[in-house]
Amino acid sequence: MTGEKKCARCRKDAIGFESFGCCAAYVCSDHASSLLLDLAPGTKLSSGECYLERFSPSKDVPGHGSG
Repeated sequence: MTGEKKCARCRKDAIGFESFGCCAAYVCSDHASSLLLDLAPGTKLSSGECYLERFSPSKDVPGHGSG
């Protein structure tokens, strides 16, 4: 396995990670909160017990970029 993350709800490729204190999940663009969708790729946001990470495109599709 190459470390690709999948959405906890539908198993699509995850665009990021959301943690709201008591619950955390990898999410796709369909299931991401508006807070995560508003983050630029490669950005993280931490506030209190909340942590959001929007993956960079290279993390979304491993192995792509140069070629």
